Amino acid sequence: MAWWEQKPLRLIQTNLREIDARLDIDEYIASLEEFSANVLLFNVGGIVANYPSALEFHYVNPNLKGDFVGQVIERVHERGMKFIARFDFSRLNEQCALPNPDWLYRSIEGKIVNYNGQVHTCINGFYQQEYSLDILREVAERYPIDGIFFNMHGYVTHDYSYNYYGICQCGSCRKRFLEYTGHERLPLQEDPNDPVFRDYEKFRTETVRELFLRRVEVVKSINPHIAICNYTHSGTDIFRKESNTGMNRPLPEWNYSATENVRTVRGTWDGMAVSNSAVHFVDYAMRHTAVSPHLTGLRLVQNLVNGGGLDYYVIGTLINQDDRLCFDLVKDIYRFHQKHEDYYSNLTSLAEICLVVPESSSMYGSKNELKGIMRIFAENHVQYDLLHDSMLQSPQIDEKLRRYKLLILADQRSMSDEAVQAVDRFVEGGGKLLATGFTSTCDLKGHPMGRIRLQSIGAREFVLKPQTQGAYFRIRETDKTILKHFEQIDLVYLYGEALECKLGEGAAGFLGLIPSCMFGPPEKCYITEETDTAGLIHNRYGKGESAYIPWGIGAHYEKLSNHGHARLLMAAIRDVLSHRESLQVTASPLVEICLYQGPSRRLVSAVNGSGQLGTAFHAPIPIRDIRFTLRADSEPSRVYRLRRSGDIPFVYSNGQLSFHLDELDLFETVVVED
Repeated sequence: MAWWEQKPLRLIQTNLREIDARLDIDEYIASLEEFSANVLLFNVGGIVANYPSALEFHYVNPNLKGDFVGQVIERVHERGMKFIARFDFSRLNEQCALPNPDWLYRSIEGKIVNYNGQVHTCINGFYQQEYSLDILREVAERYPIDGIFFNMHGYVTHDYSYNYYGICQCGSCRKRFLEYTGHERLPLQEDPNDPVFRDYEKFRTETVRELFLRRVEVVKSINPHIAICNYTHSGTDIFRKESNTGMNRPLPEWNYSATENVRTVRGTWDGMAVSNSAVHFVDYAMRHTAVSPHLTGLRLVQNLVNGGGLDYYVIGTLINQDDRLCFDLVKDIYRFHQKHEDYYSNLTSLAEICLVVPESSSMYGSKNELKGIMRIFAENHVQYDLLHDSMLQSPQIDEKLRRYKLLILADQRSMSDEAVQAVDRFVEGGGKLLATGFTSTCDLKGHPMGRIRLQSIGAREFVLKPQTQGAYFRIRETDKTILKHFEQIDLVYLYGEALECKLGEGAAGFLGLIPSCMFGPPEKCYITEETDTAGLIHNRYGKGESAYIPWGIGAHYEKLSNHGHARLLMAAIRDVLSHRESLQVTASPLVEICLYQGPSRRLVSAVNGSGQLGTAFHAPIPIRDIRFTLRADSEPSRVYRLRRSGDIPFVYSNGQLSFHLDELDLFETVVVED
């Protein structure tokens, strides 16, 4: 087995500043051991070489004395730790950049971007295409590194102050775009309605992947045991993601970030290690102050309970941080993981629901649709895996989906013909499908097709209903014979686009659309029109069945978290599609539950998210008397907890195992031994 497959990672990333090359190496290594780290990652080359590079255009750290990288690697290996070298080729020191203008990014106005003496390079220019390979060769041949991480690998259009400079217009980009697409001009705006930009999106994806694989080939040809660590999946050994914050992002903070990142990798690419970094600092401009320790703790334990590695990232070192409030909590979680790492190794999800993550959601669908559905599931303790949508057109998709009972497409607008056919095969063979939003109405590039392409959905033709104010769906009395928990709710609001679908033969419609009603003044607030346009469609297809919600129910919930939308989604999977969970939980919606199979045992983990209050993260409030009922083929030999060690009483009867947690602090894992 490769080293990254043998044990879960406990990674510490210290993004060293130029002045940190003068640090005391023994003290530096000791600080890592205090955190129980088994992997160190820091910046070796690219923007700054922290070793005596012999390459003319590789800017060497002016604070360097001796071979800093070589000395650190030697000490790291003496302690039994692994070393991952970080590279960033997106920017180049002005001393090396300005003599080579053809290597550089050009804005819409044709200007370079020089940020604090570091100039943006272009991914299609000579520096990234060729010179970066020379830098990688030099390091991989000179040092016994264990891994390589590429930062900002791709098209960089913003600086660290979030200033946007537009799509690169350099000569290298123009030439390659013409060769790839036949278009003589590059798009000037990121407009998904522009067919040239849709082709540019594909071009951008393909050229990033192509260069990445060339870099991988260079490194692996020198030493095949070097782990490739990156945030793209092709050619990667350790898929690394980040849970971070930013001043320009929607609030409140997405509190399931780590769960999303880890489950997406583990649910999509078999055998790939995953490391999701809990970023210490607030944002670029606030790198010297930390986020709440309780947010960092939440991110780390979500990594842990979902079978991912621990990963913590600071600017500078662990020694010179000006905000150390989270250190005790981080050390505690790392120590716990070190003690119990065998429990969190080789885990297999026991979820029976697969939720697809749209790669292109930012352009052609709604990222909030996915988030809203994830939030509803977490609050209702529904077990689900995440599958990256690129897998839908892979040869392995049929085998991948075979283990699931229910597949969910969250506003999955852009789908290839192969993906559409794979989903239809899944349903036809007996699977269940829940689709929302504009699923399958565009091709893979985002071109609108004017119809619903999935045969398994009980509708093909539609008319787009633009967003209007005062629209609702009526839950009629006939609907309530199927849809439960609506005794006191007759309406759910619609505040977004929707598809008015023509039902296919044999399809059944639920709910009735109220196109728009008066909402002011109060004297005029009454409904005058109701239609039979369905807000939920049920269809049988082959041996399986589907439920289709032709509007963004998840995005609605992510926006305002209305109880009506949550109940309707749960009714669609429980009452319309008759899905039943193998694990039933009685607990606060603030408790996230994970269910995994390990060697000869199952793990039921609970994470307490009660500390979030608006944009703040405080210590979670202890939650008491959480009750579990788990479907089990045989009586377990033992049930016990890891965080607060000790046996847990249980009852086994008629294939059902029942037990409870008396109190939950930040997190707990209950082990059910076979």
